[in-house]
Amino acid sequence: MKEKHFDLLGWVGFVLIVSAYLLLTIEVVSSESIAYHLPNFIGAACMAANAYHKKSHPLLWLNIVWFAVSIVGIWRAF
Repeated sequence: MKEKHFDLLGWVGFVLIVSAYLLLTIEVVSSESIAYHLPNFIGAACMAANAYHKKSHPLLWLNIVWFAVSIVGIWRAF
């Protein structure tokens, strides 16, 4: 994958995570909803791929944990 593809993945992840948090903050979605956890799940995966490629270990681990937390949220949403 080319560098620009990893940058795009990072930006997509950023937009998904920030959008989910904004929608939660303005009470469009609830913290128990799949609509909140799914963008966090996908966003964290995208950001983790970007961080791995760039060898940014703190950001990688942050997103691995964020990904795991979103799995718990998705599990509980069902």
